[in-house]
Amino acid sequence: MDAICLDHLSLCDLPALDLIAVAGELGCGAVSLFVTPLPLGPYADLVNDAGARREVVAALRDTGLGVGIVEPFMLDAAPDWDTMERTAALAAELGGDVNALAFDDDPSRQRDSMARLAGICRAAGTRMTIEAFSMSRARTQADSLALAEHCGPDVGVTVDTLHVIRTGGTWADVAALPQERIFHVQLNDGPLAAPDDLGAEAVRYRHPPGQGEFDLDALVPLLPATARIAVEAPFVAPAGSSPLERGRILVDATRALLARAGRA
Repeated sequence: MDAICLDHLSLCDLPALDLIAVAGELGCGAVSLFVTPLPLGPYADLVNDAGARREVVAALRDTGLGVGIVEPFMLDAAPDWDTMERTAALAAELGGDVNALAFDDDPSRQRDSMARLAGICRAAGTRMTIEAFSMSRARTQADSLALAEHCGPDVGVTVDTLHVIRTGGTWADVAALPQERIFHVQLNDGPLAAPDDLGAEAVRYRHPPGQGEFDLDALVPLLPATARIAVEAPFVAPAGSSPLERGRILVDATRALLARAGRA
């Protein structure tokens, strides 16, 4: 196995057990998981359904896969803190990091909420990482870093290549991040010109790494060796492609990109 993490959004139409099976077949090192029901796909409620949780834990054990990030943790104006606590406990059980997104319009309250979630993660025994997301209130790498620094030295950031480009950033912005803060890197590609619908692009119309115009070959050498490398690239696959075939396209493209940079 190699260290590539297959993030759930890449094959968002699959339940967790099917994603794990694909990642195991492709020799990935980890998967990232959606652990509560979402409109994106058929996700079991692993927080509240003990049977579903046992099945996922068993599948991870049988395939030898680790867990990258656990989602969703969307902090808006009124977070459900009980659910946050139980989901953070699940992330700790699975061995994954809590991936937090900022959606509160009040900057002061957002900082307080992030700090509270960071405390919950510490108590649960897991790490927290904050993702800069083009449609959130922490859009840029500098935004996510500022929140992470506010939350403490043990909080990291998630770098998503699509969101770097779509917020007008460059790879220099990634290189400027403290290396120890970069916990998780989501590789994907696309055209430099932004589409009209950024939301649709984010969940359906990305490109496999190395098959767009982002120049990921220039980014990979800048990434710290300690960062988890993931592929998060929901894309339009050839008609009739099976989940395994779609996953193979993504994983093979990621491996080729990393090999060109001597990171394979």
